[in-house]
Amino acid sequence: MKKYFLLIALLFAGSILFAQNKVKSQYLLIIRFKTDFKPASDDVVKANIKKWQDYMGNLVQSGSLVAGYRPASEGLTISGNKKDLKPIPYIADGELVSSILIINAVDMDAAKAIADKCPVFEFGGSVEVRPVMNIAGQ
Repeated sequence: MKKYFLLIALLFAGSILFAQNKVKSQYLLIIRFKTDFKPASDDVVKANIKKWQDYMGNLVQSGSLVAGYRPASEGLTISGNKKDLKPIPYIADGELVSSILIINAVDMDAAKAIADKCPVFEFGGSVEVRPVMNIAGQ
């Protein structure tokens, strides 16, 4: 009987360890904001900044954040066979990339749950979630 309970205890402990050590993948969160968005007031902007600080702090504290980048407002776009040049960053559907985050998540659903909490939605922005793999070397 003791062997039976010991075996169940070992299986239970093993399943807990396995669940906690699920392999995490990396996901890219491409955060875009509306270029024509006009906030109602400075207080609304300040409140949103606080939410961003909390969001990023939670990502760091949970170990989800791998890296975060914020492109400068200026830039240029080169496109097509003729390498046409526009002296502005790429804007699609009135949205401009404001931040790029690389996160750890167990799967796409977990990455989406992290993206769902992003404060950019309050201002009509969007978050694109895509799995990524390191092609630069291990």
